[in-house]
Amino acid sequence: MNILKALTGSYSWKFRRVGGIYQVQLDTVDDLRALEELDPKLWVALSCPVNGLEIDAKTLQLIDYETDGRVRIEEMLAAVRWTLERLEKPESLFVGGDLPLEAIKTSDPEGAALIASARQILTNLGEEDPQTISVAAAANTAKIYGQSRLNGDGVISHDATKDKAVQQLITDIIHCVGAEKDRSGVDGITQKKLEAFFTQAQHYERWWTRGEIDSQAGEDIFPLGDKTPQAFEHYIKVERKIDDFFARCQLAAFDPRAEEPLNHDVTLYKSLAEENFADSQLEVEALPLATITKNPELTLESGINPEWKARFDHFRREVLAPLNIGPEKTINLEQWQNTKNRFSGYIKWRKEKPDTGVEKIGITQIRSILKSDTKDKLLTLLREDAALAPRMKSVDAVEKLARYHRDLVLILKNFVNFNDFYDESCSAIFQAGELFLDGRECKLCLRVDNPTKHAALASLSRAYVTYCQCWRKDSPKTFYIAAVFSDGDSANLTIGRNGVFRDKAGKLWDTTVIRMIENPISLREAFWMPYLRIGRYIGEQLEKWAVSRDKEIQKQMETGIDNTAKVSSQKSEATKSNNLGGAAGMVAAAGIALGAVGAGIASLFNTVKALAWWELPLVITGILLMISLPSMIIAWLKIRKRTLAPLLDASGWAVNGRTLISFKLGRILTARAKLPSTALCKFDERNSNRRLIWLITGLVIVAAATGLAFLFL
Repeated sequence: MNILKALTGSYSWKFRRVGGIYQVQLDTVDDLRALEELDPKLWVALSCPVNGLEIDAKTLQLIDYETDGRVRIEEMLAAVRWTLERLEKPESLFVGGDLPLEAIKTSDPEGAALIASARQILTNLGEEDPQTISVAAAANTAKIYGQSRLNGDGVISHDATKDKAVQQLITDIIHCVGAEKDRSGVDGITQKKLEAFFTQAQHYERWWTRGEIDSQAGEDIFPLGDKTPQAFEHYIKVERKIDDFFARCQLAAFDPRAEEPLNHDVTLYKSLAEENFADSQLEVEALPLATITKNPELTLESGINPEWKARFDHFRREVLAPLNIGPEKTINLEQWQNTKNRFSGYIKWRKEKPDTGVEKIGITQIRSILKSDTKDKLLTLLREDAALAPRMKSVDAVEKLARYHRDLVLILKNFVNFNDFYDESCSAIFQAGELFLDGRECKLCLRVDNPTKHAALASLSRAYVTYCQCWRKDSPKTFYIAAVFSDGDSANLTIGRNGVFRDKAGKLWDTTVIRMIENPISLREAFWMPYLRIGRYIGEQLEKWAVSRDKEIQKQMETGIDNTAKVSSQKSEATKSNNLGGAAGMVAAAGIALGAVGAGIASLFNTVKALAWWELPLVITGILLMISLPSMIIAWLKIRKRTLAPLLDASGWAVNGRTLISFKLGRILTARAKLPSTALCKFDERNSNRRLIWLITGLVIVAAATGLAFLFL
């Protein structure tokens, strides 16, 4: 049945209208069985990520049979179908927790094998007369598989045999072609690795045999016998550097003037003097192997470039000494050419070497392995292990069923519907924890990988979102969260503010706000916002005026009043005249301003005079509404459309509906600080007196204004 088509079934579903959408309720086993008939358009989520959620990721990985890191409707239905088929009493799914053994269906062969494996696991773990099996017990592979010499996974480790020769072969195979992880967590080899190793060993042995035949025919292919490959590796590491040294010496012998620049100027060492020579120096490595002279002779034991000393010493011990070329302390150009010639046959033969990894263990060991019967012994172990695969497959099924029994209904209530999110008593699997900041507790916190990328889509949520970086001194990892503020105000929310994040495990993390998406938080904030803006504007203007006046006074002080004595009397008179004129202008301007203010006040009093006493509060209320109502309407329109969907979509979900965050839910998701009802508060006397003074002053002003109003009436 293609679930991507609109399905119409006869099952009587129960829905609940919440978050602006209809959400199906999953309360019974029949609801779970009928899920395949539910129209996909009625699922709240179409897909979700495997990682980054507050639930065991291994359970979601088991559901994700396509292993692409996402769980989709088809995979969720397959998990529900398999679980119901394996349970005799699926009602226990709604209880969750440990898997009761009596709930497992045993009427078919798969169920019988599953219950047998569950009991065997508990026996291996030392459980006596068990009634349930937990996820921890079913997933304890170290104890489950560690008890067995073979475990049916197709991987053979050292512990699978006590034969020293076979154990050594396993070590050689791992060293040459790599390892596979055994179910118990240790390194081992598979039949594929075994066959690859022996194929490479046979090719390498045939190639080596051809070289021996050619060597017996008169070609010097193995100047150092079996050790030639290892010696050649040391040779090629220094070959070009030694060639460079002798070439420089030949140039210095041709023209003595070249000797000094070929050794580099002393200024190079001056520039390196401040470097830390505990670290490798590329500039030093680029210098010649030894001091360049007109005599092309290389001293072996001293005077070698320190960056090349270790490599050259290996070459001297593994190549020059065994070849007995030249005296012990120096080597000249002719001797170096003889060394190169000794490897010419090997280099020609080596070009035909097959690309293998077995040369690491040497031809002697390879031939010993090929002549032994260790391969047959390993194949026997692999066949025995393969015979256990069906039984061990049931062990994996036990863990899968235990996980589904514990987590499946919980996942469904965060996928088919968002009951856990809209339920005040619990939290959804995408809620990462609580952020404590600015006297509030934000419960809607999502883990995000990239705040910048997340914010691009999350801005459509119409919510006030703060992105915080979380860290701990004792933890090397840091992560980001997106926290939604849905109650209170944004007056003190700024980038750089610090808070504390508590994850689901109860661990506390330091946080810093690094980014914000600003939207209205509450109608209370919207009501006061115009006045706050006016107050902020007046404060900014006063601050600018104070700063400008301070600069003018400072400038006058720097200029000094003595400069005025140098002005001529004529200019002084003119200045006085101008000052008088300016003063007169200022007085005139002030008079006009006062007249305008007086006219405005008179107009206001005339208007008030025409009002009845009971109309005055209505007028004041109307003025307040005229100022605050537009801001409140805009905030209301945005807040009523505040939705969770873009926040989750930006985190990798595919949400199928609006999933609105109502005013009531917003107050629950962001809890403000409140004093307990039984708390006893002791106020500071100075603050109490100050409040009393301000209260009396306010009452006096209101009384005076009211009195003037009635006086004019």
